[in-house]
Amino acid sequence: MPQQSADLERKKGLAVLLSFVMLAMTAGYAFFATQFLQQLVSLNKSEFYVRVSMMVIPGLIAAPIFLMSIYIMLRRHFGNLPEQHFALWVRTSLVLLALAFMMRIVLGFWLPNYVAANGFTQCSKLENPSPFASQVWVRQSQYCHELSYLVNVEVLDWFDAQQASGTKPSVAEVTAQIELFIAEYKQRYS
Repeated sequence: MPQQSADLERKKGLAVLLSFVMLAMTAGYAFFATQFLQQLVSLNKSEFYVRVSMMVIPGLIAAPIFLMSIYIMLRRHFGNLPEQHFALWVRTSLVLLALAFMMRIVLGFWLPNYVAANGFTQCSKLENPSPFASQVWVRQSQYCHELSYLVNVEVLDWFDAQQASGTKPSVAEVTAQIELFIAEYKQRYS
């Protein structure tokens, strides 16, 4: 009997911990989606490069699934879970996932055209090869150095520092900085 009580308490504690994790994930998606939408609205005012994620808005659409999961998990461990609540959660989750999938497809067609219409050029050499990584767009195509894929993390960190300080580097400065990063990379790994 004491073993069952300890197991039940451990499961309840795990349910509460997972609920907090899912709540934090939902808040994170809301924060990133807000920043993303602000970036889109002020795209013509952006400095010299932007990172555009195709997954933020679909993630925000799917975020209520986390909230519903919290409710289901807590009701299951701290009370009774009515069958109609679980059925509603499943139907709602499927609808939200379908909407998120459709939004991702729409963004895949619309967003690159919108960003390009605001004077940016996509630089795939600065992008992470992950399918969920953000796309990198630069104001000047010369910012997209041929070998920048070798040091894309360092270049993007440097770009972030330049934008944070309000500096807009020239093409020569960007090229020199990228070549410095490449030289350091070759020295490190040769």
